[in-house]
Amino acid sequence: MSVRRYRRTNGETVPLLVVAPSKSDRERVIPMSPELFHVIASIIRRISTGRTAVPLATRYDDYDRTTTEPQPFLFQRRIGQRLEVMTGNGIGTRLRSVCTRLAKTDSRFVGIHFRPHDFRRLFATDLVNNGLPIHIGAALLGHLDLETTRGYVAVFDDEVTRHYQAHLKRRRALRPDHEYAAVTDREWAEFDEHFDRRKVELGGCGRPYATPCTHEHACIRCPMLHVDPTMVTRLDSIESDLHARREEAQKQGWVGEIEGIDLTLDALRAKRRDVGRIATRLVDLGIPRT
Repeated sequence: MSVRRYRRTNGETVPLLVVAPSKSDRERVIPMSPELFHVIASIIRRISTGRTAVPLATRYDDYDRTTTEPQPFLFQRRIGQRLEVMTGNGIGTRLRSVCTRLAKTDSRFVGIHFRPHDFRRLFATDLVNNGLPIHIGAALLGHLDLETTRGYVAVFDDEVTRHYQAHLKRRRALRPDHEYAAVTDREWAEFDEHFDRRKVELGGCGRPYATPCTHEHACIRCPMLHVDPTMVTRLDSIESDLHARREEAQKQGWVGEIEGIDLTLDALRAKRRDVGRIATRLVDLGIPRT
């Protein structure tokens, strides 16, 4: 029930994830990427197999020391005859088990232990490192203080960071408080328009927030392009045109042109395979429209 649809003025539908109020008593709404949407859909499909809906489970609150009424929680497991929400410790144990298995083939996971809260920090780091203004990131995370958000962002060079923090402190002391006000309607509008700038003929571009195209709009070859499944027929048309261009290049002896076309054809076929894999995993969540 935390998955919602936001219909923009241009008719586009953006999936949103509603995060219930927690320790800050603030509710947050986060735009969902296609990858996150797929993960949520997979969980729903797994726990509702053989049922008409997600089963109801209870959750014990360690802070309030109370048990909730049965609700359709996603992270649930069966204990005897009961369905209960997985605890943070239980999820941590499973994450450690996954890391142990991965460490057998990937040395980067040796000695690594994730906690559920670490993924919130990874989310915050990804937002800020990809160019999202930190005060908008704070609003998405539900933080009341920018310094809280800043503490969530991973630090890779302590010396550089200390100098930068000192620089910020000096600059902030010279600036009026109103310059650090809440997010304005204009800033939210610019954030919203970012999705329009990433739209291309075949689907959507996954480049970071507020960044221009760095691949000179060579979309077929670009790894950032996410092809819309409804545009597969357009891929077929483009492939036919490429074959015709290749035949002409062979007749004229344009070896360099042939190499470029072959690269584009390989990328196009990879895009088609990706669309096919996604199409086989689509799940109808029955998302409320209101």
